[in-house]
Amino acid sequence: MRNQVTPNDIPSEVRELCREFHRHGYKAWVVGGCMRDLLREKPASDWDLATSARPEEVQRVFRRVIPTGIQHGTVTVRLHGKSFEVTTLRGEGAYSDGRRPDQVEFVTDIEADLGRRDFTINAIAYDPIDDSLIDPFDGLGDLRRGVIRAVGDATRRFSEDGLRVLRAARFAATLELTLDPETEAAIAPTLDTFRKVSAERVREEWLKALRAARPSLAFNIMARTGMLEITAPMLASLSAVEWGFALAALDAADAGGACLRLAALFHPVRDLNAVGEWSTRYRFSNAEREQLLNVMKHRTLSAGEASDADLRRHARKAGREPVHDAAYLNSLVARVRHGEGSPAHLAAQHQAERLRALITDEVALSTKELAVTGRDLMQELTLTPGPEVGKLLDRLLESVLDDPSLNTRAGLLERTKQLRAEARA
Repeated sequence: MRNQVTPNDIPSEVRELCREFHRHGYKAWVVGGCMRDLLREKPASDWDLATSARPEEVQRVFRRVIPTGIQHGTVTVRLHGKSFEVTTLRGEGAYSDGRRPDQVEFVTDIEADLGRRDFTINAIAYDPIDDSLIDPFDGLGDLRRGVIRAVGDATRRFSEDGLRVLRAARFAATLELTLDPETEAAIAPTLDTFRKVSAERVREEWLKALRAARPSLAFNIMARTGMLEITAPMLASLSAVEWGFALAALDAADAGGACLRLAALFHPVRDLNAVGEWSTRYRFSNAEREQLLNVMKHRTLSAGEASDADLRRHARKAGREPVHDAAYLNSLVARVRHGEGSPAHLAAQHQAERLRALITDEVALSTKELAVTGRDLMQELTLTPGPEVGKLLDRLLESVLDDPSLNTRAGLLERTKQLRAEARA
């Protein structure tokens, strides 16, 4: 944690932007998440600026300006091949749609602009030309204390923009901070505003929270404030014990895949149709939805009682990646529910290891992965295009699922001759 910032901490392109504003008689500050991350000694991904210049004045100062959100005072300045979001200082106004101000009121006071932001840790500004840090709401102090606190009146902040309550939960997980009690208490009374938030924005916040080291910090806040009942009622209705298992599995799941973490979170939910409807409502793609449901559907496969060929056929239906993810999730859930090294956990681990050994990339699970194509069959066996070719490929795949060593060009052509002879007999 840093107590101060120096101009050298700011990228040279950002300092150049600020110098240009100063040279033309305007002021400019580095603001928002990049300042928060800089003070926390974390890498900043985006560098945003606030300026006293109005959008049309920004367009006169810089040659390459994209009017990305000019109706709200925001433009994108291109400099040295990079993009920087620049927003004119704004004051407070009405938010009748629960997301955007009805009209933008430009101001010249940086503190007035910071005063309409969501949380104190995001309401810090720095002028690298004057080397001055502006922190009117003690965001730096809240960072030191590890607290997320709304700027000013929390109820007013959350009533303006419904997404802010979900951002509070997400920040608690991704920044590993504690939500201020008064700020949290303002969430439940403002949930009507939260209901106005688009499904796409909710999905985006969920995905960001899922990337945290401990996403349960966010989802626990969602549960106890009522947000979860709005966004995922099937989770909100779980018993305290099942919810505890869901959160433990969520945190333990591999952080590299959002689908796997969602499957871990939803694993106590028995109604897969409800999960499918949820994923559709929140704009997950068909491929993402199918992957999620396949992982959940096939998690309880009993590999101990199935033959190798049966497991390969199962993987053909589920998909290579989902069946491995399902086995991994099964092992993870067994560990969470029954303990590390328990009989149930060891059995699930064995299942996962057996599937890894059997379902390798070299094992054909579709006709496209066979060592011959339909064209090969037509050329070698003088067949004409038609349903017979497709049926032969399907039967060849069945043979390969029984014995993967058959998947060679010579082996499959010989097997095709046998199949045709059997059909004529």
